[in-house]
Amino acid sequence: MNCSLGQLVRSLAGRDKGKHYLVIGLTEERVLVADGRHRLVKKPKLKNRRHLQCYKRISKIIEQQLKQGQKLTDTVLRQELQYLLQEEASGKEDC
Repeated sequence: MNCSLGQLVRSLAGRDKGKHYLVIGLTEERVLVADGRHRLVKKPKLKNRRHLQCYKRISKIIEQQLKQGQKLTDTVLRQELQYLLQEEASGKEDC
């Protein structure tokens, strides 16, 4: 399963099962995720790729900031996560 930076994901296993996050880092087998509220940018959760459901929604703002090495804030992360969840719930095609 391929996830990319800024992508909306949902946890499928663990204590956080069912919670939504945005991908803020990638390794070979694991993904760094944060939601800006419980999992902050400074202390992201390290999840196994198999334990995540990746959605088609990607935050271009988060992706751009991470690729350019800009500082990512929890406030921006929360706003983007909320926006993508609303888009997903409304069933719109691409953001």
